[in-house]
Amino acid sequence: MAQFFAALLAIIQAATPPPPMLDARWVITFDSAPAATPGFDADSAYVPLQGGKLVAANLNRGTIRWQLDVATALTPATGEGLVFVVTDSTIEARDAATGAVRWSSPWSGGSTVPPLYDTGWLLASTAAGDLVAMRASDGQTVWRRQLGSPLSGSPGPALDRLYLPLADNRVVSLLLATGDVMWERTLPARATSLLALDDQLVIGTAAKRVISLHLRNGRERWAWPVGGDISGAPAADADRIYFAARDNVLRAVDRGSGNLRWKANLPSRPAGGPLRLPDALLMPLVSSEIQAFEPASGKPATSARAAGEIGAQPFFRANASMTSPQLITVSREGQLQGFGRRFEPVPQALPVPLIGAPALP
Repeated sequence: MAQFFAALLAIIQAATPPPPMLDARWVITFDSAPAATPGFDADSAYVPLQGGKLVAANLNRGTIRWQLDVATALTPATGEGLVFVVTDSTIEARDAATGAVRWSSPWSGGSTVPPLYDTGWLLASTAAGDLVAMRASDGQTVWRRQLGSPLSGSPGPALDRLYLPLADNRVVSLLLATGDVMWERTLPARATSLLALDDQLVIGTAAKRVISLHLRNGRERWAWPVGGDISGAPAADADRIYFAARDNVLRAVDRGSGNLRWKANLPSRPAGGPLRLPDALLMPLVSSEIQAFEPASGKPATSARAAGEIGAQPFFRANASMTSPQLITVSREGQLQGFGRRFEPVPQALPVPLIGAPALP
């Protein structure tokens, strides 16, 4: 009889879905929808809103720190305590704590992709296809490179190189210090996303294909055809590379060989790329759901639900404390939301009395 009750308890526990691993801690509702994906630093989100506002939000408390009349349709970059914003006529560096202008530089010709901050550098591109490298501290131009085509996505820095996806289907490798071209490769289709790792370059293309290139020479290492366009940028850990496509499939391939390790069907279309957490793989979905998977097996784990339809790639605060909000989402309607980990005691099996056993005193 005891074995029967133990087996019944195991069945009940297996049939009960696990509780969400993430709890909503706070939500901020803006007056208008986001004009671009927010920029983030360790403690704040910088959200461009339609109508010409830039809002800084505290990620620990879910409160607005400052709000300014700054019109931009591009994600701000952050670094060195500064927020870098590209407008129609200037590039501005604003103090992250107050929003005050620290420096401003004229900018003409528009821009196709957000600025990028990397180890003291600020990189911005023009719609005509020029890439400009500036000192982030004061906006001084260090070098300018004519590429012949505008960027189709954000650059990817790795080691001493910078990797650029261009609208004319080329991928170009530059030396970060000088802007000198090291190699370029023409792909079968335009690159739509790019992940620069220390051993390879992983690229999603408009031809429903994911390609891995050698960093030093641009030669192909492996390639994967998929059933739809790649959603967001791939993610990686020491063993696997993860990418989702709009065929509603999440795939994990071996980081070295590119061989398929697992794939998982998604319940709805992806709203961005996968996010690799220390203990899980998160996949944002357009249904407002955030589905978790076990990285090694692809087995679905727990899930959470955002306040509205997810409109941009969520942000994971890798250096936040375990008790602080760690996952930040933004909805298409204009809701910024923070999720923290759920801490619960480890469930214990209920004691099963033995039939006929003497009662305890």
